[in-house]
Amino acid sequence: MTVNKQSVYLQIADDFKRRIDLGLLREGERLASCRELAFKLGINPNTVQRAYSALEEQGYIYTIPKKGIYVSERNGKNSVEKTAKEKIAELYQAGLPRETLLTIIDEIYGEKYD
Repeated sequence: MTVNKQSVYLQIADDFKRRIDLGLLREGERLASCRELAFKLGINPNTVQRAYSALEEQGYIYTIPKKGIYVSERNGKNSVEKTAKEKIAELYQAGLPRETLLTIIDEIYGEKYD
């Protein structure tokens, strides 16, 4: 078992950043309140508040007082998707067959399709 030496609030913030960057959390989506998330994770609400504050400072989320916490519009939204498309276009231009690319994707994701 690996021990993560990163602060819990940073782990939470990094997880949210990853999910936002991947598009799993979308612009305008309402997030759980600090208390709700803290209860779900079994941690102190102040830890969640610290993570949310860090995310807000970095522009990932915004707060509407007495309404909730929401995912911000991101200038670089879909950056992961854009990078994937660029890399696939490079592979296409290099002559990699579609079937080979799909095989590679299946290997990476660990799934086999018939």
